[in-house]
Amino acid sequence: MDEQGALMQSTPTWMDKVIRGIELISEGAGRFASYLLVPLVLVFLYEIIARNVFNSPTTWAYGTCYIIGGCAAVLSFGYAMKNGAMVRIDAFYAKLPEKVKCILDLCLFALLFFPLTLCGTVVCIREAITSVAAMELISTGSWQAPIWPTKIVMAISLMILILQGVAEVLKLVQRLQAVKKEERV
Repeated sequence: MDEQGALMQSTPTWMDKVIRGIELISEGAGRFASYLLVPLVLVFLYEIIARNVFNSPTTWAYGTCYIIGGCAAVLSFGYAMKNGAMVRIDAFYAKLPEKVKCILDLCLFALLFFPLTLCGTVVCIREAITSVAAMELISTGSWQAPIWPTKIVMAISLMILILQGVAEVLKLVQRLQAVKKEERV
């Protein structure tokens, strides 16, 4: 391959740049979610010691764990998709040719993923707005912690998941282009 051909291959396309930007967001959200596990474990540990050693259970640990654990879970959705940790049944899928896999995945993104995730995101955004306006408190437990920040995190997390879905579709398009290029050679 000549020098100009090597340069053209190594120059990132607009798709590469968009994918990289989105994946940085998903990676950051996943990293932040992993850091949330530290206070989650500490609160659990405090509650276990307070309850079992000092016979003095807390009134706030359940609500706190509910909020922190919920935020950690939803913030990791985009990260999980980026790293292929979403559930897939491969018994049928694995036997398909690469081109068919790409087309099937694109169809499933268009027919299932985007419509369902977009609807869920719209609902979460509406719920977050309503919750912030009411300064909503958690309804379980005796602590009555504010739940509105969690609802904001849920809406943001679903937006990140949609972005990661866009990145996955762009990667599928690139794979499909590569497969078609190989077929021509």
